[in-house]
Amino acid sequence: MATGKSRDPFVLDERFVCNIKRSCVECLRLSHCSWCETESKCYCKQLPTFQDYCKNATIDYKDYEFSLEENAECSCGGVIKNNCYPPEVTDEVCSGRGNCVCGRCICNPVPDPEHPTKNIVGEYCEFDNFSCDGPHCNEGPYPLSQTKTTEDNLNEAEEVEQPSQA
Repeated sequence: MATGKSRDPFVLDERFVCNIKRSCVECLRLSHCSWCETESKCYCKQLPTFQDYCKNATIDYKDYEFSLEENAECSCGGVIKNNCYPPEVTDEVCSGRGNCVCGRCICNPVPDPEHPTKNIVGEYCEFDNFSCDGPHCNEGPYPLSQTKTTEDNLNEAEEVEQPSQA
């Protein structure tokens, strides 16, 4: 005969999972966890017992728009790979149009506030949609090295040898 009791499934509050993480990177792979440097302990600020814990030496999860692993490594002070200089360039970080964050270029999100449709993209912030001027320039993005005007393009076209019509 059935007793009418039903079993409730065991549910673990994800905030408690932070307590079992043993390294900064392991801890910050979870966006709701924080790492206390002085105590070398992972915890969740959302739990009442940890609201005032480790105030001065806390490393919080920060989203750099990388993978979870790379975000964690970066938040914990690691550099993923210093990839902020275009090949063969050593003087201008991110083509001068972005910031180097954890070894990657984060391009200026609004290069011209008066023209919010202007975009800068690329691994080294080397492309944009506004450096080319002329009727054939509506497709973009354009590399910094291709900042030619319509007149430059016409002059190049005239220099190209045309096939003879025989």
